[in-house]
Amino acid sequence: MYKQPSLKNPLLKDHKIQLKPSVDPPKMMVSGRNNSHKFAVEQAWRRSGSCPEGSIPIRRTPASANATIANQTLPFFSLYGRPAPTNITIQDEASVEGNYSVEIAAAYAVNGPYHGARASIPVWKVEVQPFEFSKSYLLVASPKERDFIPIRGKDPPDINNQIALGLAVYPQYFGDGLPRLYLYSTNDGGVKSKCFNLECSFVQTSNKVALGALCDHFSTIGGTLYSLPVGIYRDAGPAVMWVSVQEEPIGYFHESAFTPPFIESFHNEMGGHVLDRRADGKHTLTPMGSGMYPSDGLHNAACISYYLGIAYTGADQVDDPVNTIVTHPKCYDVKDYGPDLYHPGTDVAFGGPGGYDCDAN
Repeated sequence: MYKQPSLKNPLLKDHKIQLKPSVDPPKMMVSGRNNSHKFAVEQAWRRSGSCPEGSIPIRRTPASANATIANQTLPFFSLYGRPAPTNITIQDEASVEGNYSVEIAAAYAVNGPYHGARASIPVWKVEVQPFEFSKSYLLVASPKERDFIPIRGKDPPDINNQIALGLAVYPQYFGDGLPRLYLYSTNDGGVKSKCFNLECSFVQTSNKVALGALCDHFSTIGGTLYSLPVGIYRDAGPAVMWVSVQEEPIGYFHESAFTPPFIESFHNEMGGHVLDRRADGKHTLTPMGSGMYPSDGLHNAACISYYLGIAYTGADQVDDPVNTIVTHPKCYDVKDYGPDLYHPGTDVAFGGPGGYDCDAN
């Protein structure tokens, strides 16, 4: 555990690992929406064994990953909130240029301050086009500018401190076309600071969950839906943000990871992103979510399920993410379905098929 990559950070020199949070992780795995909605309760690697106490699982980067293209496209993976339109020309391995941009369909709430958020992220396997990605996520964010008066329903002055947890199909980074767990953080809105998984100041403590690993099942349209319960929450005491997966606290961000300290969030966001390479000048065919529109219903579209804010007391906060970020509604969209009928929390459907027709007037 003390040999994990993040502990090579000079700010964490001689850091004594906090093995458990003093606050229990958010609980939600009591039942699904109905018999067709189930929680993904185990990562696939656990079928082959486990890691001993005092150690953590670390996924090795496979030879099939493409570090060159991954490094070029990672800046697009770091765009959360409402980024300025970005189009960057990148040349791939075949010397084919693409005018890359990010498509977003997300909802967010600004009814804080919060001490975090929890939700269940849908597990969908979709076919992505070469050198692109498709992801689903939950994000909490806090402004670097702290000299402001928070007003419920109003955006904070910035959201430079960010933590995102989700599932991504990203072949160039992960080495295959399967949805894998990722963790991201930044303290400057992703301008220079872009930390993935164990790269920077996230200290993992769990021997049961591996970043970059697969869930044990995938959802099917009109069939069984699987989702992954996650939480990002403030511990008592110092400004330490913990992360949980499947109700297991997997680790925390050391307080030095953020300036000023990440003591609360003012922007809780959820939804999906697609990297559009615009090969041959055409819109990508890469789907977001399940590839179905939110209007196709909760049994077909991808859905961030059971979202709840976490209040400063640590209790669940009923919250409605009525604000939206949609870059191309003809391709991908988002819909707030309101409170779930069978389970505490709000359901937010998102996604779409992409396609050449997205550029048609």
